[in-house]
Amino acid sequence: MSLSIRRGVLLLLGVSLLAACFRSQPVTGTVSNPYRYPYNQPTSINFNTADVTQAWNSWKASQITATNAGGGGRLRVMGGTDTSSTVSEGMGYGILFASLFDDQATLDGLWLFTRDYLNAHGLMHWHIGNPGQTLGTGAATDGDADMALGLLNACIKVQQGAWSASPNGLDYCQLASNLINAIYTYEVDHPGAQPLAGLTNNPGDELLPGDMWSLSSDYQQGIVNLSYFAPGYFTVFGKFTNNLAAWQAVNARNYAITNLVQAKPGNCSKLVPNWNQYDGDPQQVSWQPEEYAWWSYDAARFAWRIAVDRAWYDSASARETLNEVGGFFSSVGINNLKARYRLDGASVDSYTNAFFLGNAAAAIWGAPNPQPVSCGAATPTLKTTPQQAYDKLLQTQDSSYYPGAWRLFSMLLLTGNFPNFYEIAHSSPQPSATPTTSAPTATPTRTPAAPTSTPAAPTATPQPGGCSVKYSVANDWGSGFTSDVIITNNGPARSSWSLSWAFAGNQQITNLWNGGVSQSGQNVTVTNATWNGSLPTGGSASFGFQASYSGSNAKPTSFKLNGSACTITP
Repeated sequence: MSLSIRRGVLLLLGVSLLAACFRSQPVTGTVSNPYRYPYNQPTSINFNTADVTQAWNSWKASQITATNAGGGGRLRVMGGTDTSSTVSEGMGYGILFASLFDDQATLDGLWLFTRDYLNAHGLMHWHIGNPGQTLGTGAATDGDADMALGLLNACIKVQQGAWSASPNGLDYCQLASNLINAIYTYEVDHPGAQPLAGLTNNPGDELLPGDMWSLSSDYQQGIVNLSYFAPGYFTVFGKFTNNLAAWQAVNARNYAITNLVQAKPGNCSKLVPNWNQYDGDPQQVSWQPEEYAWWSYDAARFAWRIAVDRAWYDSASARETLNEVGGFFSSVGINNLKARYRLDGASVDSYTNAFFLGNAAAAIWGAPNPQPVSCGAATPTLKTTPQQAYDKLLQTQDSSYYPGAWRLFSMLLLTGNFPNFYEIAHSSPQPSATPTTSAPTATPTRTPAAPTSTPAAPTATPQPGGCSVKYSVANDWGSGFTSDVIITNNGPARSSWSLSWAFAGNQQITNLWNGGVSQSGQNVTVTNATWNGSLPTGGSASFGFQASYSGSNAKPTSFKLNGSACTITP
């Protein structure tokens, strides 16, 4: 079930940016530590940091609570369908905001609540009532993606010394990797029969709305919610998990669907609808009998997500898309903006709110060369600068669940306070970061960024046996499975590693993360990724994979690390 069902229920009740503001590689902040808020990266917007901080404090105070969260430090975001329940979308907002505003205690508390409601795929059920009460099963892709980016941000902050290690023992790096890989495995429609939510005759790489849909029976032309499509995130996800080509294919396919939508006859606005088919036509859904085909409470988020891609990677697809969407909204004028629009540019409403203003402002800000549009409510003159769009948004105070969240997202992006920490950590030269919290008390077992210095020599004494391997099957659905593997080095320190084994049956690896893989028949060799090759004495590295099989799925009975036999840990 999609999170947008509840949104349908609720509804029933000009000017180019300076080129310097966008870089093909993100730049570091102007403060002493680019991993600590405020980041204040270059932007054309004049702003006051206190306004951004106040927006977060107001939203946090009105939406995040420990009440009825289950105790033990758990926190939850209230809202989405009603004020007495929680949706995964909101948990994603809270976790991502907390990572940006350096509120580690809030991030940990939100994840502790989220963790209680992960399904068999490792994704959060979308609608939660009282503690232990799941009101809506299955995941929503947008919430999962925001959670994953928040955890990834936390991982890098710990690695770079901006945060201490989690006081709750959370390995942010591992959690982010697990979530990203689950999104790719279960919420991207791959060619063929997997995942079960998708179609069997599709080109592949379409972004699914969640992991428990049934497109083969309900949406045989496919269904995509382009407001869930986050190409800037996905590029980072691919780099972080050493799976970049796969995630780039997802970006390419969903930008292609965007182009199909915008090329449809009558779509002079170049906006996208709430729901569409794989061929770009609007896809009717029962809970939105009319507005499934409108730019509405789902679709408007598309503008902000594409603006993130523009700011982080300046992709050609993002520039083209924002020139069109930003051109439409600048031709309407931010002071004339209404809430929902049909694709012919006609406004549906006489009102607007911070949600629609925030996303339109992101499109206007992100467009490098917006084109005037004569289409419905848009007349062929650019009427709004990015600064005017931001000022209008700033005047529209709102700390409610949905409009308040998207007001804050837009404020963060336009003011240069939505940085790409992954690229900052991988830029050269490295900035000198001065931690403002105590030094980490523990080192994550997986660190996706390249180390900035040679690790100190370990003090542990090499142990007999050389290495140990823990091989566990995370999920098995009868024709395929996912597995997690942890290597522990008990011998001398290693600068790179290669783990080999032989399957007992016909298992065939189809996707592997956090390493490289080669397979010949039953024989498999996995090599380290660029960031996890160093194995000090007593150190560990981990990777995971998805595989297909028929018959039995017996675990391997022997492993070799760099040619030497390892013991197997239960």
